[in-house]
Amino acid sequence: MTELKLALFDLDGTLVDSRALIAESMDEAFRRNGLSGCTYDQVRQIVGIELFEAIPMLLPEDYPAEGAVKIGNDFREIFVRNRSDGTHTESLYPGAREILETLDAEGWLLGVATGKPRRGLDHILKTHDLTGLFVTLHTSCTGPGKPNPRMVIEAMNATGVEAARTIMIGDSSHDILMALNAKVRAAGVAWGFHTAEELTGAGAHSVHEDFACLQRGLTAFGQGRSAA
Repeated sequence: MTELKLALFDLDGTLVDSRALIAESMDEAFRRNGLSGCTYDQVRQIVGIELFEAIPMLLPEDYPAEGAVKIGNDFREIFVRNRSDGTHTESLYPGAREILETLDAEGWLLGVATGKPRRGLDHILKTHDLTGLFVTLHTSCTGPGKPNPRMVIEAMNATGVEAARTIMIGDSSHDILMALNAKVRAAGVAWGFHTAEELTGAGAHSVHEDFACLQRGLTAFGQGRSAA
């Protein structure tokens, strides 16, 4: 019998290019609340962490907690507006659909582990017609977010795949740390929010420059050669 294998993907910065949408929405939310704004380099460090845990990381230590909550709520409103009015898009990276379809055809079980809220995940899946490719979906809405291993462990429990046959693919150190905390393979992708050096520094077992490289690594991992 063929041994099960599970590939878990992050969304933002891994499958979907939402960099401008997230950064510009956060900058506007800060400015709306009387702050001087927020740079892309600041925002990229917290993408993947649950929103209301991430916002205080960008603020002075003495910033009121209720003010941080308001910024988070404003960010969500601005994000949805910017996405809906056509100002920005959350486009799939070239090659993202192809690798998912290839892995599915090769017998992989596919899942998502994302810091997005569930409605944001559902929007992406519907917009890009990806729903049928994933067998397990996990967000920070139902428990601790990254780098807590909860989402990866739940995905393994849901699919019956053991840790040695599970790999987490993501673009941030938060993805890598979540994978390591769950004791699964951690594969970084260098086209998202964090650099290859940051991913390596977080402990990634591998870092991939493009989807072709990632596909080769996953093929080797799926065959038990642990390259990915």
